Amino acid sequence: MSPTVFLIAKLTRVDPATARRAISTARSQDEPDALPPVEFARGSGARVYAMAVFAFRRPLHFYVGLFGLVAFPAYELARVVEYLYGR
Repeated sequence: MSPTVFLIAKLTRVDPATARRAISTARSQDEPDALPPVEFARGSGARVYAMAVFAFRRPLHFYVGLFGLVAFPAYELARVVEYLYGR
């Protein structure tokens, strides 16, 4: 399983097969303003499709944003540890 499929599946809480379908559907769209398919129009399908479209069209933003989701809490934790043990 590719890292993109794994990340999208975990972040949107769907199974990897749905994430794979959403990614392949997002890649096959020619027009950026096209409506999503019916299965990805509501609920968790809409979340996974939106994440797949974003990951496909702006991969650098996608991975930098995911890095930020990990880096910011780690930074805050380091500041708390420094505050508690630095004095």
